[in-house]
Amino acid sequence: MMNFEEFRRTGEFSDITVIVDKTEFKLHTFPLFTKSDYFKKAFASSSPPYVIQLDQQFPGGANVFNQLADYFYSIPITIDHTNIVPLRAAACFIECEALSSLSDKRLDEILILAQVKYDLSVPLALLEQCKGEYQHWATKANIVEKCLRCIMELFVRGASLQLNKSDQESLVRLPLEWLIQWIKLYPKESKHSILPFVKHYVTTRALHEEENQTKNDGNDEKRAIIDEIVKTLGETIEDYPLGWLNSVYEKAVELKCECEPILSAHITQAILKSTKLHDGIETIPDDVMSRLVERVNKHKEDHVKDPQLLAKLSTLLDSYVAHLRQRGTLTSEQFVKVASCIPKEQRNSHDSLLLALDEILKNEKSTQLSSHEREELLSQVDFSRVNEETIAACKSNQLIPQQLITDAALALCTKLRKQLDDTQTRLQLVELQMGKTRPASTTPICPKHRSSNLNSSFRLPPRSRSTLSNTYEIPRQRRCWGRFERYRECASTCPDTCQDVFWPNVPKLCPMMCRIGCECIPPFVRLNQHANSPCVHPRHCRFV
Repeated sequence: MMNFEEFRRTGEFSDITVIVDKTEFKLHTFPLFTKSDYFKKAFASSSPPYVIQLDQQFPGGANVFNQLADYFYSIPITIDHTNIVPLRAAACFIECEALSSLSDKRLDEILILAQVKYDLSVPLALLEQCKGEYQHWATKANIVEKCLRCIMELFVRGASLQLNKSDQESLVRLPLEWLIQWIKLYPKESKHSILPFVKHYVTTRALHEEENQTKNDGNDEKRAIIDEIVKTLGETIEDYPLGWLNSVYEKAVELKCECEPILSAHITQAILKSTKLHDGIETIPDDVMSRLVERVNKHKEDHVKDPQLLAKLSTLLDSYVAHLRQRGTLTSEQFVKVASCIPKEQRNSHDSLLLALDEILKNEKSTQLSSHEREELLSQVDFSRVNEETIAACKSNQLIPQQLITDAALALCTKLRKQLDDTQTRLQLVELQMGKTRPASTTPICPKHRSSNLNSSFRLPPRSRSTLSNTYEIPRQRRCWGRFERYRECASTCPDTCQDVFWPNVPKLCPMMCRIGCECIPPFVRLNQHANSPCVHPRHCRFV
């Protein structure tokens, strides 16, 4: 095999000159022709003596091309984490498939070794090299994606806990498009491992003011960072602390970010997740709740479209009003702001609002309210949707028009009457349905069909009890005249009968209540469903 190293060193018999950054390389066409499609195309479009000048887009300059030239002449070269990015970018530029494959294989080995050693510094150092003049080629050659995936694997395995200050600074310097690509690599269930770093990235790059940066350029960059990260993280952003989310939201409002309504909805969901609505309102700082009220008022139309969110939000705001009322810090301005967050007809209830309004109007300062202000307060409450306890608590307040209290009481009576009618209708339907499904006995059972199971120790099987209207009259006498009967203060309204002896497995719906009167002494049962039918032993039922 011919050794080209001597010709490479001396330039003897050179038939091509390659100029890179004003540096001339005396080379030979054969090694370049066999290993580079770029030079192969250049030879085809020109004639000897060949003079090829690489443009300024060639990555790495003369130093990198000098290593490439050695590779063309089969001279061994060292490929490690210090030069792999420039060499891979140059190989991509000159279309050298052999060197590209060799570099990719070596890159995989370097990254695997870094994962084994839990060494974040290696992929971070490679990403640092990929910036600037190598960024286009490093992205095209998938070096960036491989390094980001390596960092992701290390983060998922807990390497982020070992980040030193230098590594943190390297991560913060990542271009935004790489950060977004990095976040998208994470599966949904593993995104929590990247949240601390993303928070640090946003805080450093978007929330803090940087020196030596013009206001317009700085705002454009910060706006892009907040918009892209909020959109990419999606609902995962709700796991961040509420205080920090509020800081991001304020900056988004200041910069007029497109993600402002999306961020507002996520913060609302984060607040709803962070509390049990009724019991956890004390855990939410006042400034957080104040900003929540402002955001909800601002994006009210978006919240109305989600009934489930609206219901949770209504419960939370009602709890907030009750909390302020108990602390004695609720003002008329706060009341109007909170009450107007949710449309009157879509509130869960109006009891907490009316109780809060009662407290405000009883306050000494309420006498300073104008009639218009008082009417605005009263208009926030739907008096037709309060319960009897609330009406009783507020009826003595002279500043609440008695006509409204009367209307509230009448509306409550109407609602209760409707509920009673609905209940009676449902019970009648159940009774009718049971009458259709429960068979009636018409054929007596012959003595020859007697069963040894029906004896003096006979006991009816237990059966489920459910609501059914009471068809038994309540007797007024305090003693029983029938045989095998006894008087009870709480007798069954659904006693067992001979029909239950015939069909013990047929479901039977009975009311969950009792009556004063007579019942059969066990094991005796009623002959039929009539309240005054005689008590008979189960074994005699077959002769009926």
